[in-house]
Amino acid sequence: MRRANPTRGLNQVAFGFKRDRLPNPAEYYREQGLKLVGGGGWKSAVCPFHQDTTPSLRVRIETGAFRCMVCGAHGGDVLAFHRQRHGLRFIEAARALGAWEESQ
Repeated sequence: MRRANPTRGLNQVAFGFKRDRLPNPAEYYREQGLKLVGGGGWKSAVCPFHQDTTPSLRVRIETGAFRCMVCGAHGGDVLAFHRQRHGLRFIEAARALGAWEESQ
């Protein structure tokens, strides 16, 4: 299995994913236009991954994990949601969310 090498390449660029820089899940989902409803650690919202009229997306507000009970879309954090919703690769999504660091 190949592993990422942060010093590989001509420019010797160090990089890395910084999980602690991911946005707060409640704020992120609100900014994405989801109206989270319900009590407890899991909230419900209308799923943006399919034509939905009743809240079928469940969101774990502490971690950002999500799962749609209808279409099956799921992931462990806001980064996974952002990747799926916007069709981005890991590094692109991490950069968009401010969780990717590059330094020379």
